[in-house]
Amino acid sequence: MENIDDKLKISEILLSVIYKFVERDKKAKYFGTDTALYHSEIHMIEFIKENKDLHISAIARKLDITRGAVSQTIKRLEKKGFIVKEMDEDNNSKLLIKLTEKGEIANYNHKKYHKSFDKIILDILKNEEEHNVEFLKHFFYKLEELI
Repeated sequence: MENIDDKLKISEILLSVIYKFVERDKKAKYFGTDTALYHSEIHMIEFIKENKDLHISAIARKLDITRGAVSQTIKRLEKKGFIVKEMDEDNNSKLLIKLTEKGEIANYNHKKYHKSFDKIILDILKNEEEHNVEFLKHFFYKLEELI
């Protein structure tokens, strides 16, 4: 006999975890610097670090967001001292975006933050049987697809 209460409890717990994660993630964090960064800002820093010699239009295209959204985030990051704009030597009408030392520090600490989350997951799953891990992986892929 199928126990629907247990399955609904899983849904309830998952929603609670998601809510806690979102609440934690939307708070500004310092990432080893003297300046707080919001989710969109630290992920823009990460994107800039991983994609060299980009200008605002290219960032917007690759992230599939508006140039205005990119421009606003870039202005905030420049004002906070995490990035600098430099003229593109090949095209003087374009500005390239580069991380400052402060931006590099924030990116490094953001990666450490992600690794700490990875460690939590690995610790939970370290003694789990492979078929259970495969089930979880399939479950989350399917959930992501449906959401």
